Amino acid sequence: MMRIDSLHVKRWIHQQVERLGIHAEPMAHHRPVDARHLDTSPLALSYRYPGRTLLLDAPSDWGIGLFSLPMAGASPLPAALREARRHPGRERSLIREALEQYYADWQPDSAAAFFGLSQTEAPQLACLPSWSAAWPWEPLDLEAKQAQRRRTEGRESAYVLGHRLDVEVDGWKFCGPVSPRKLEVEVERLARLLDTIGRAGFKRHDSSDGDIQALMLVDDEGVWRWQVLAGQHRYAVISGLSANNVTIRVGQIIRRQEVTHWPWVVAGLFSLSAALKVFDACFAPVLSEVRDEVA
Repeated sequence: MMRIDSLHVKRWIHQQVERLGIHAEPMAHHRPVDARHLDTSPLALSYRYPGRTLLLDAPSDWGIGLFSLPMAGASPLPAALREARRHPGRERSLIREALEQYYADWQPDSAAAFFGLSQTEAPQLACLPSWSAAWPWEPLDLEAKQAQRRRTEGRESAYVLGHRLDVEVDGWKFCGPVSPRKLEVEVERLARLLDTIGRAGFKRHDSSDGDIQALMLVDDEGVWRWQVLAGQHRYAVISGLSANNVTIRVGQIIRRQEVTHWPWVVAGLFSLSAALKVFDACFAPVLSEVRDEVA
Protein backbone atom coordinates (compact mmCIF):
# COMPACT_ATOMS: atom_id res chain seq x y z
CA MET A 1 0.00 0.00 0.00
CA MET A 2 1.41 3.39 -0.99
CA ARG A 3 2.15 5.63 1.93
CA ILE A 4 0.55 9.09 1.75
CA ASP A 5 2.80 11.94 2.80
CA SER A 6 0.70 14.45 4.75
CA LEU A 7 3.00 17.32 3.73
CA HIS A 8 2.43 16.57 0.04
CA VAL A 9 -1.32 16.39 0.65
CA LYS A 10 -1.28 19.81 2.33
CA ARG A 11 0.73 21.27 -0.55
CA TRP A 12 -1.65 19.80 -3.11
CA ILE A 13 -4.71 21.19 -1.30
CA HIS A 14 -3.00 24.57 -0.99
CA GLN A 15 -2.27 24.62 -4.75
CA GLN A 16 -5.85 23.72 -5.63
CA VAL A 17 -7.23 26.43 -3.37
CA GLU A 18 -4.89 29.06 -4.85
CA ARG A 19 -6.01 28.10 -8.36
CA LEU A 20 -9.48 29.18 -7.27
CA GLY A 21 -8.07 32.59 -6.37
CA ILE A 22 -8.12 31.93 -2.63
CA HIS A 23 -5.07 32.31 -0.40
CA ALA A 24 -5.22 30.22 2.76
CA GLU A 25 -3.10 30.95 5.83
CA PRO A 26 -3.12 29.62 9.38
CA MET A 27 -5.39 31.62 11.67
CA ALA A 28 -2.43 32.20 13.98
CA HIS A 29 -0.98 34.59 11.38
CA HIS A 30 -4.02 36.84 11.74
CA ARG A 31 -4.31 36.84 15.50
CA PRO A 32 -2.75 39.86 17.20
CA VAL A 33 0.55 39.45 19.01
CA ASP A 34 -0.31 39.72 22.70
CA ALA A 35 2.31 42.20 23.92
CA ARG A 36 0.44 43.30 27.02
CA HIS A 37 2.90 41.49 29.28
CA LEU A 38 6.02 42.77 27.48
CA ASP A 39 7.90 45.71 28.97
CA THR A 40 9.04 46.83 25.54
CA SER A 41 8.46 49.95 23.49
CA PRO A 42 5.59 49.53 21.02
CA LEU A 43 7.89 50.92 18.35
CA ALA A 44 10.43 48.19 19.05
CA LEU A 45 7.67 45.59 18.94
CA SER A 46 6.58 46.79 15.50
CA TYR A 47 10.05 45.86 14.19
CA ARG A 48 10.11 42.59 16.08
CA TYR A 49 6.73 41.53 14.66
CA PRO A 50 6.56 43.13 11.19
CA GLY A 51 3.21 42.94 9.49
CA ARG A 52 1.42 41.77 12.65
CA THR A 53 -1.12 43.63 14.74
CA LEU A 54 -0.14 44.22 18.36
CA LEU A 55 -2.29 43.86 21.45
CA LEU A 56 -1.29 46.57 23.95
CA ASP A 57 -2.48 47.92 27.27
CA ALA A 58 -2.34 51.64 26.52
CA PRO A 59 -2.96 54.61 28.81
CA SER A 60 -6.56 55.69 28.38
CA ASP A 61 -5.63 59.38 28.46
CA TRP A 62 -3.30 58.88 25.51
CA GLY A 63 -6.19 57.87 23.28
CA ILE A 64 -7.95 60.10 20.77
CA GLY A 65 -11.44 59.14 19.71
CA LEU A 66 -13.84 61.18 17.62
CA PHE A 67 -15.94 61.77 20.74
CA SER A 68 -12.77 63.43 22.15
CA LEU A 69 -13.16 66.40 19.84
CA PRO A 70 -13.04 69.35 20.11
CA MET A 71 -9.62 68.92 21.69
CA ALA A 72 -9.88 72.01 23.87
CA GLY A 73 -13.50 71.53 24.86
CA ALA A 74 -14.93 70.01 28.02
CA SER A 75 -17.30 67.26 26.85
CA PRO A 76 -20.15 66.50 29.26
CA LEU A 77 -20.19 62.85 28.21
CA PRO A 78 -17.51 61.31 30.50
CA ALA A 79 -19.04 62.73 33.67
CA ALA A 80 -22.51 61.69 32.53
CA LEU A 81 -21.38 58.10 31.95
CA ARG A 82 -19.93 57.91 35.46
CA GLU A 83 -23.09 59.43 36.92
CA ALA A 84 -25.24 57.00 34.93
CA ARG A 85 -23.24 54.08 36.26
CA ARG A 86 -23.94 55.24 39.82
CA HIS A 87 -27.68 55.61 39.21
CA PRO A 88 -29.21 52.45 37.72
CA GLY A 89 -32.49 53.14 35.97
CA ARG A 90 -31.49 56.69 35.01
CA GLU A 91 -28.81 55.74 32.49
CA ARG A 92 -30.65 56.80 29.36
CA SER A 93 -31.96 60.08 30.73
CA LEU A 94 -28.50 61.10 31.98
CA ILE A 95 -26.78 60.11 28.73
CA ARG A 96 -29.50 61.86 26.70
CA GLU A 97 -29.04 65.07 28.66
CA ALA A 98 -25.27 65.00 28.14
CA LEU A 99 -25.55 64.25 24.43
CA GLU A 100 -28.10 67.03 23.94
CA GLN A 101 -25.60 69.45 25.46
CA TYR A 102 -22.70 67.95 23.46
CA TYR A 103 -24.55 68.25 20.14
CA ALA A 104 -25.76 71.76 20.96
CA ASP A 105 -22.29 73.00 21.92
CA TRP A 106 -20.26 71.21 19.24
CA GLN A 107 -21.49 72.22 15.78
CA PRO A 108 -18.54 72.75 13.43
CA ASP A 109 -19.79 74.13 10.12
CA SER A 110 -17.24 72.29 7.95
CA ALA A 111 -14.70 69.48 7.89
CA ALA A 112 -12.01 72.11 8.48
CA ALA A 113 -13.75 73.47 11.57
CA PHE A 114 -14.14 69.92 12.90
CA PHE A 115 -10.34 69.82 13.29
CA GLY A 116 -10.04 73.40 14.51
CA LEU A 117 -8.75 74.68 11.18
CA SER A 118 -9.76 77.96 9.60
CA GLN A 119 -10.87 78.43 6.01
CA THR A 120 -7.48 79.98 5.26
CA GLU A 121 -5.63 76.99 6.72
CA ALA A 122 -7.71 74.37 4.89
CA PRO A 123 -9.79 75.94 2.09
CA GLN A 124 -10.82 72.63 0.49
CA LEU A 125 -11.93 71.12 3.80
CA ALA A 126 -13.84 74.31 4.55
CA CYS A 127 -16.09 73.50 1.57
CA LEU A 128 -16.94 70.03 2.90
CA PRO A 129 -19.62 69.17 5.50
CA SER A 130 -18.34 68.21 8.94
CA TRP A 131 -19.40 64.57 8.49
CA SER A 132 -16.81 64.31 5.69
CA ALA A 133 -13.94 65.09 8.09
CA ALA A 134 -11.09 62.58 8.12
CA TRP A 135 -7.60 62.60 9.57
CA PRO A 136 -4.84 63.65 7.14
CA TRP A 137 -3.37 60.14 7.27
CA GLU A 138 -6.72 58.56 6.26
CA PRO A 139 -6.07 55.89 3.56
CA LEU A 140 -9.46 56.25 1.81
CA ASP A 141 -9.96 59.07 -0.67
CA LEU A 142 -12.72 61.63 -0.13
CA GLU A 143 -15.38 59.88 -2.21
CA ALA A 144 -14.69 56.49 -0.60
CA LYS A 145 -14.68 58.03 2.89
CA GLN A 146 -18.03 59.71 2.33
CA ALA A 147 -19.50 56.44 1.02
CA GLN A 148 -18.16 54.59 4.06
CA ARG A 149 -19.72 57.15 6.42
CA ARG A 150 -23.11 56.86 4.72
CA ARG A 151 -23.02 53.08 5.00
CA THR A 152 -21.86 53.08 8.61
CA GLU A 153 -24.41 55.61 9.84
CA GLY A 154 -27.19 53.79 7.99
CA ARG A 155 -26.18 50.37 9.32
CA GLU A 156 -25.85 51.52 12.92
CA SER A 157 -29.23 53.23 12.94
CA ALA A 158 -30.89 50.21 11.33
CA TYR A 159 -29.52 48.01 14.12
CA VAL A 160 -31.11 50.19 16.81
CA LEU A 161 -34.22 51.58 15.11
CA GLY A 162 -34.95 48.95 12.50
CA HIS A 163 -34.53 51.42 9.63
CA ARG A 164 -31.68 53.43 8.15
CA LEU A 165 -31.01 57.11 8.81
CA ASP A 166 -29.30 59.46 6.37
CA VAL A 167 -26.16 61.17 7.65
CA GLU A 168 -26.88 64.19 5.45
CA VAL A 169 -30.36 64.59 6.94
CA ASP A 170 -30.10 63.18 10.48
CA GLY A 171 -26.52 64.19 11.24
CA TRP A 172 -23.29 62.52 12.25
CA LYS A 173 -22.78 61.02 15.68
CA PHE A 174 -19.58 62.95 16.44
CA CYS A 175 -20.96 66.49 16.20
CA GLY A 176 -24.22 68.40 16.06
CA PRO A 177 -26.76 69.13 14.96
CA VAL A 178 -28.49 65.75 14.90
CA SER A 179 -32.13 64.79 14.52
CA PRO A 180 -34.13 63.45 17.50
CA ARG A 181 -34.01 60.01 15.89
CA LYS A 182 -30.22 60.13 15.62
CA LEU A 183 -29.95 61.31 19.22
CA GLU A 184 -31.90 58.26 20.38
CA VAL A 185 -29.64 55.94 18.39
CA GLU A 186 -26.58 57.28 20.21
CA VAL A 187 -28.29 57.24 23.62
CA GLU A 188 -29.24 53.61 23.13
CA ARG A 189 -25.82 52.51 21.89
CA LEU A 190 -23.97 54.13 24.78
CA ALA A 191 -26.50 52.92 27.38
CA ARG A 192 -26.24 49.32 26.19
CA LEU A 193 -22.45 49.42 26.27
CA LEU A 194 -22.43 51.07 29.68
CA ASP A 195 -24.59 48.29 31.04
CA THR A 196 -22.45 45.52 29.52
CA ILE A 197 -19.04 47.00 30.35
CA GLY A 198 -20.16 48.28 33.74
CA ARG A 199 -21.33 44.81 34.82
CA ALA A 200 -18.65 42.58 33.35
CA GLY A 201 -15.91 44.80 31.99
CA PHE A 202 -14.87 44.70 28.36
CA LYS A 203 -14.36 41.12 27.22
CA ARG A 204 -12.00 41.08 24.27
CA HIS A 205 -11.52 38.27 21.75
CA ASP A 206 -9.34 37.61 18.70
CA SER A 207 -11.95 38.08 15.97
CA SER A 208 -11.90 41.22 13.84
CA ASP A 209 -14.29 43.13 16.12
CA GLY A 210 -12.87 41.80 19.37
CA ASP A 211 -10.82 44.85 20.36
CA ILE A 212 -10.71 48.59 20.05
CA GLN A 213 -8.72 48.94 16.86
CA ALA A 214 -6.21 51.73 16.82
CA LEU A 215 -3.21 53.22 15.10
CA MET A 216 -0.19 54.72 16.80
CA LEU A 217 0.92 58.31 16.34
CA VAL A 218 4.64 58.93 16.87
CA ASP A 219 6.20 62.39 17.07
CA ASP A 220 9.74 63.40 16.16
CA GLU A 221 11.00 62.52 19.65
CA GLY A 222 9.55 59.01 19.64
CA VAL A 223 6.68 59.94 21.99
CA TRP A 224 3.47 58.14 21.05
CA ARG A 225 -0.26 58.47 21.39
CA TRP A 226 -2.99 56.33 19.89
CA GLN A 227 -6.05 57.03 17.77
CA VAL A 228 -9.25 54.97 17.74
CA LEU A 229 -10.03 53.44 14.35
CA ALA A 230 -12.94 51.19 15.35
CA GLY A 231 -14.68 51.00 18.71
CA GLN A 232 -15.42 54.71 19.25
CA HIS A 233 -18.37 54.03 21.57
CA ARG A 234 -16.44 51.39 23.52
CA TYR A 235 -13.57 53.80 24.06
CA ALA A 236 -15.98 56.57 25.10
CA VAL A 237 -17.52 54.31 27.75
CA ILE A 238 -14.26 52.77 29.01
CA SER A 239 -12.47 56.11 29.29
CA GLY A 240 -15.61 57.72 30.68
CA LEU A 241 -15.57 55.18 33.52
CA SER A 242 -12.05 56.45 34.40
CA ALA A 243 -10.14 53.33 33.39
CA ASN A 244 -6.39 53.96 33.61
CA ASN A 245 -5.56 51.61 30.75
CA VAL A 246 -7.44 50.14 27.83
CA THR A 247 -6.55 47.14 25.68
CA ILE A 248 -6.12 48.15 22.03
CA ARG A 249 -5.16 46.37 18.83
CA VAL A 250 -2.61 48.40 16.85
CA GLY A 251 -2.04 47.71 13.18
CA GLN A 252 -0.38 50.85 11.84
CA ILE A 253 2.08 53.52 12.92
CA ILE A 254 1.81 57.13 11.71
CA ARG A 255 5.04 59.10 12.03
CA ARG A 256 5.10 62.90 12.10
CA GLN A 257 8.23 63.02 9.96
CA GLU A 258 6.37 61.28 7.13
CA VAL A 259 3.74 64.03 6.79
CA THR A 260 4.50 64.61 3.10
CA HIS A 261 3.32 61.05 2.39
CA TRP A 262 0.00 61.19 4.24
CA PRO A 263 -2.79 60.50 1.69
CA TRP A 264 -4.96 63.58 2.32
CA VAL A 265 -1.83 65.76 2.23
CA VAL A 266 -0.82 64.21 -1.08
CA ALA A 267 -4.38 64.81 -2.34
CA GLY A 268 -4.12 68.49 -1.40
CA LEU A 269 -6.94 68.49 1.13
CA PHE A 270 -4.49 69.33 3.94
CA SER A 271 -1.47 71.59 3.63
CA LEU A 272 1.65 70.45 5.47
CA SER A 273 1.12 73.03 8.20
CA ALA A 274 -2.57 72.15 8.66
CA ALA A 275 -1.82 68.42 8.80
CA LEU A 276 0.89 68.93 11.40
CA LYS A 277 -1.40 71.18 13.45
CA VAL A 278 -3.97 68.37 13.59
CA PHE A 279 -1.28 65.80 14.45
CA ASP A 280 0.30 67.94 17.18
CA ALA A 281 -3.09 68.62 18.78
CA CYS A 282 -3.29 64.89 19.56
CA PHE A 283 -0.27 65.30 21.86
CA ALA A 284 -1.59 68.30 23.77
CA PRO A 285 -2.07 67.64 27.51
CA VAL A 286 -5.56 69.15 27.49
CA LEU A 287 -7.34 65.83 26.97
CA SER A 288 -6.52 64.44 30.42
CA GLU A 289 -6.91 67.87 32.03
CA VAL A 290 -10.38 68.36 30.59
CA ARG A 291 -11.46 64.91 31.78
CA ASP A 292 -10.33 65.84 35.27
CA GLU A 293 -12.26 69.14 35.11
CA VAL A 294 -15.55 67.44 34.31
CA ALA A 295 -15.08 64.52 36.74
